[in-house]
Amino acid sequence: MTRTNIQETPKVSIVIPVFNEEGNLEALWEELLPILEGLGESFEVVFVDDGSTDGSAAILRDLHERDERVRVIRFARNFGQQMAVTAGFHHARGEAIVLMDADLQTPPQHIPEFVEKLGAGYDVVYGKRERRVGRWYRRMGTVLANRFICSVTGFNIPDSASGFLGLNGCFVRQINRYNDRSRYLSGLFAWLSYGRYGVVPVERRERLHGESKYTIYQLVRLVITIATNFSTRPLTLPGWMAAVSGAAAVAVGTRGIALGAAGEWGLAATPLSAAWLMAMGTVCLAGAAVTGTYIGRIYSEARERPPYVVWETIGIEADNGKATPIECRSSERHSPSAPRGGPLHCSGEGDEEETHP
Repeated sequence: MTRTNIQETPKVSIVIPVFNEEGNLEALWEELLPILEGLGESFEVVFVDDGSTDGSAAILRDLHERDERVRVIRFARNFGQQMAVTAGFHHARGEAIVLMDADLQTPPQHIPEFVEKLGAGYDVVYGKRERRVGRWYRRMGTVLANRFICSVTGFNIPDSASGFLGLNGCFVRQINRYNDRSRYLSGLFAWLSYGRYGVVPVERRERLHGESKYTIYQLVRLVITIATNFSTRPLTLPGWMAAVSGAAAVAVGTRGIALGAAGEWGLAATPLSAAWLMAMGTVCLAGAAVTGTYIGRIYSEARERPPYVVWETIGIEADNGKATPIECRSSERHSPSAPRGGPLHCSGEGDEEETHP
C-alpha cells in the first residue's frame, strides 16, 4: 500500500465522477498512475461514486486501500454528473485540478499538458476533441447542443461536452461558493473565467466497457438547464411569437375582410376564427411553459435542499475544505455490499463559509 501524509496539500488533484464503471476503473487506474507519478508533483485522485449499482464502490475502496492518494466520495443515490463534479470540487485540494471521465475515452496522457497550461496562468483549460466517436445521433446531438449553448448564453465554450478539462485551484474555490441546485458547470466556468482559457487538443477513443450514461433525454434536460440558468432570452420567446402571431392575424383578418366584402363571409368565418384561437392558445401556452421553467428554478432554490447527500467518504478528512451539505455516517462501518439501512447520524447541514486566498 502506498502511504502518504494525508495532511499534505497536493499540487495536482484529479476529479473523476463514476457511475456504474466497474469494467473501466482498474484499467483507468493502471493507465493514470504512471502518468501522475511522472509529473514529479504530489497528487491526489478524488473519485465520486454517483450512486453506482454495480461493483464500482468495492473497486474504489480497494484502490484506496492500495494507495492512500485515492480518495472516494460515495453518494447515497444517483444525483447526476453535475452534482458529482461539484462534490469532487468541494474536496479537491490541489493547485491544479483536472476533471475527467472514468470511461477512458479521453486518455490520461494529456494531463501533463493541462497542468502545464494551468501553470502558465489560465483559469480554465478545455480539452477539445480532435474527432468525435460514438453513434451518429449522439455526435449530432452534442454538436447541436454545443452550438445552442453558445448562441443562447453568449459564452464561447470550445467543447462543452468533452468532460476533460483543467482548472486553477483558486478558480475552483470560487466555483464552490455558488450553491445553485440546477447547475451547468461549463457555463459557470465560462462566465467566471472572462475568456481566460486555454485549449488542449485531445484524442477521443471508443469505450472499453459499458455504454454512455448520457441519454438524449438527459441532453435535452441539460440544454434546458443551460438556457434558463445563464440567459433570460427564453423569456423573450413569447414576445417574438406574439409578434409573428399578430402579423399573421392582421394578414388573415385582412383576407377575411376581403372575403366578406366579396360576400363570402360564410366561407371565411369558421377557418379565421379557428386560426385566431389556435394562434392565441399557442402564445399563451409557450409563455406559460417558459415562465413555469423559471418558477420551477425559484422553487428549487427556495426549498434549500442539499445539492447532494454523501453516504460515506474514504480517505477524506471530515474537516477538509467545504463541508458536505449532509453526510450520513452509520453507527457501524458498512461493507460495499451491505444494505444501506441501520441508524444514521447526519451532520454538516448547510454550507460553511470558505476562506479564500
